[in-house]
Amino acid sequence: MDSIKKRDGFKDERHIILPTKLLKEARSHALVNYTIVNELGYYPDAKYHYRERHKGEKENILIYCLEGEGTIEIIGKELFCLARGSLYCIPKNIPHRYYSDVNNPWSILWIHFETNLMEEFFINDMKPIVIDTPHKNALLQTHFIDLFDIAEKDNSLNNIICTTQLLKLILTEIHYLKDGLSHNQQNTYLTKSIRFMNENISKDLTLFELSKHLNISQSYVSAIFKKYLNKSPIDYFIEIRIEQACKYLKMTDLKIYEIAKKVGYQDPYYFSRIFKKLTSYSPKEYRNQIADRSKLALIMKK
Repeated sequence: MDSIKKRDGFKDERHIILPTKLLKEARSHALVNYTIVNELGYYPDAKYHYRERHKGEKENILIYCLEGEGTIEIIGKELFCLARGSLYCIPKNIPHRYYSDVNNPWSILWIHFETNLMEEFFINDMKPIVIDTPHKNALLQTHFIDLFDIAEKDNSLNNIICTTQLLKLILTEIHYLKDGLSHNQQNTYLTKSIRFMNENISKDLTLFELSKHLNISQSYVSAIFKKYLNKSPIDYFIEIRIEQACKYLKMTDLKIYEIAKKVGYQDPYYFSRIFKKLTSYSPKEYRNQIADRSKLALIMKK
């Protein structure tokens, strides 16, 4: 690991701390009932990000990786890689450290929160969760954006109640999104596969190349993806490519054929057919009708 360590101070970051006095007043309110957001943040392209707490934190910490990758370590127990589209909740009072990958630094959303509903949500599982489709990621990100919008408004009891309801929505959404996935999805091969796909998004990756990278058989790779994600490795890779294409359509003025090449399609017409099959829109329609309505850009501003 690099010797440079940054707690915060990343370009375009957002960090909101809710007032302690107001939180104390709100905790016992019937609509809050001790499930509450203490602080939240967004750290984009967080190179050298590093936090270590040998005694843990007094609140639970939810970390959602939007881009890049990083590592979460439960000190003395387990170590997890967090890649794009995955999240992890560190329970309170658990010694831990987490840090961004130097070569592919993560962009993360995070929430410090309290709740007395540990088992009802998912927090005791102590396993990372992979959100396995662009649609599900977009849905979850929208909830985070709404939470930021509410938390940044005037400090009032009503706003605290609203942030609590949005937190419960996020935790409930995560609970159901992971329902179809195995509780053992920290399978090392699955994590390495997804990382390899993200690193080779502009290439024509084959099942043979993936299995060679993992040093296991093609049939075993396919079985892992079927068990945990209920789809083939190549289908999942296609979804990652289209998800990235969606971001280019939203955030850049690149021409469609340029975007196609960036996500590994030399034939723009074939790219358009695949894109429409997965999203129900052509790339042009998506840019015109969907990108303008996307709220994801709000979280990138400040």
